[in-house]
Amino acid sequence: MERAQWLRQMRAHAEAQYDRLAPRYWDEFGLYPNAVHRQFIAKLLARLAAPGDLLDAACGAGRYDGLLAEAGHRVLGIDQSGGMLARAREHFPPERFPTLRYRQLGLQEIAFRAEFDGAICVDALEHIPPEDWPGIILHLQQALKPGGALYVTVEVGEEAEVRQAFERAQAQGLPVVWGEVADQVTAAPVQSASGEPAAPVVYHYYPPLDQVRAWLGQAGLTIEAEGTGDWYAHFLARKSA
Repeated sequence: MERAQWLRQMRAHAEAQYDRLAPRYWDEFGLYPNAVHRQFIAKLLARLAAPGDLLDAACGAGRYDGLLAEAGHRVLGIDQSGGMLARAREHFPPERFPTLRYRQLGLQEIAFRAEFDGAICVDALEHIPPEDWPGIILHLQQALKPGGALYVTVEVGEEAEVRQAFERAQAQGLPVVWGEVADQVTAAPVQSASGEPAAPVVYHYYPPLDQVRAWLGQAGLTIEAEGTGDWYAHFLARKSA
């Protein structure tokens, strides 16, 4: 299969899987460890004056939007999954969180220009292929006002598991590149033992962290803090003033 077509299929599959997961997100998948995430959210907020305008890119069910809004900011959450956005709106109703709003929009379609004082993209970039990474990072930078701050996470894969997945995918004839894990992605929704949808098995890409640093720098962002924990590498960067 031609790679561009395959990647479109992987993206559509991920959206469908997250739509299926959405009704049970907060009950079963909204409490995974995130202490380091919260520390970096606090670092981001400490660099911003409230009230400001913040972007939660690939917000999912809005796990961190309450923190951002309660710090006094206006927040726009975007995601390509309509199901996850529905969960976010249910969890953060406008009568209780009037400074939160949501819009269905994928990372690849971001086209904001200097509208936000800060932005986050948390636990989502692992579903982005290497071809799209530089453009998405650039678009996040362009969405920031001068001096704006960006916090992103990068899932860290086990090298042996990534190698084995790459070899299996090659054996299947999939048009993968190194770092992609997609050999177990199927069109059918994955079921748990109870018969309910399980955590989604979707396309993943694990870029080298040096490459992530290079993409951030090429987009005009200066890394101010880094860390690891809770299965992710964490980067806090700033756009020049």
